[in-house]
Amino acid sequence: MRSALLVLVGVHALLGLALPSPEAFALPTPDELALPSPAEKGHAALRSPGSRLAREGAPEASKDRAPITASSKDRAPITASSKDRAPITAPSKDRAARSNEADCKALGPEVQKASRMVEVLRESDLSTPPEVLLRIADRLDLWARAASVRVADPELGRDARHVRESFSRTSTAVRKLRASLILNKPNLKKAGAARAGVERELDKGAKVVRSIAGRCKSNPYEPMKGRAHIPPHVVRRVVHENFGAMRACYEKGLRKNPKLEGRIPVHLVVDGQGKVTYAGDADRPPADAPLLIALPSPGAAAPSSPAPPLRDQAVVDCVLGVFRGLRFPAPADHKSVATVVYPVVFGVDDNRPSATSSR
Repeated sequence: MRSALLVLVGVHALLGLALPSPEAFALPTPDELALPSPAEKGHAALRSPGSRLAREGAPEASKDRAPITASSKDRAPITASSKDRAPITAPSKDRAARSNEADCKALGPEVQKASRMVEVLRESDLSTPPEVLLRIADRLDLWARAASVRVADPELGRDARHVRESFSRTSTAVRKLRASLILNKPNLKKAGAARAGVERELDKGAKVVRSIAGRCKSNPYEPMKGRAHIPPHVVRRVVHENFGAMRACYEKGLRKNPKLEGRIPVHLVVDGQGKVTYAGDADRPPADAPLLIALPSPGAAAPSSPAPPLRDQAVVDCVLGVFRGLRFPAPADHKSVATVVYPVVFGVDDNRPSATSSR
């Protein structure tokens, strides 16, 4: 038996093989045969790259998804662009501002007319000549019949309508006042009541003017300020220096009508630099005459002349053209504006010095 064992050992040695240890043939213990715990199953599942748990719970996967969150941050400019689109509402505000500016610009002349009306009639009283009141009423009627100004803002539109209505109502009140003054024996009681009616209309007109001025943030009385005075002898000197050109206009008319004669009451507006910015017929002022002369000042009547009005429009236009080229001494402040009435007379003692009214 011993010899047989030695033979087996020798053969095994010759083959270079090692015998397994006795532990290799040992059976597993009960602990080794126990089932894996759930935690171990989870770990095992995580180690399996294709498993569902590996896709859902592995920290590596959440790290892989982090760039997705980063990409959402990269998409943040989309939100920023929505903020950039916020100024989309701004154009509507800009359009509203431009619309209001356009409305105020359109209403500017109307407001200035109304303020001029209030200014002129506040200066008048029961001693104002009836012919001056008539001219004021005629001009207010002209303004009331003019085309209405259309604006987008409903409140400004309402005020614009009230301004136009104020022209008409004030004209009616002025005509009533004039009627009370042209009687052979003026009724002071009726004249006083008529004057009170004019004042009531002026109060209404001033209220509308303030309303528009407040909404437009402007001062409607600004254009009425800063009046200058040009001495009459200065006006006469400038006119006489240029009378030759005016006489030439008249002689052209004489060729067509040898009996042509009459006067042209020239109404001038002279700016702060001494330049004539307006020259028109004081007897027939156009509807777009400057507001400084659109309504006559109650206290200053135009110089009178025995000569009738000159009835040749071509000659009138030629003479007015000469006046537009005149230059007068500038006011001391170089800002004030002067209005002058100078009647030019042709054919009826036209060499005599003309009276001059400077306002």
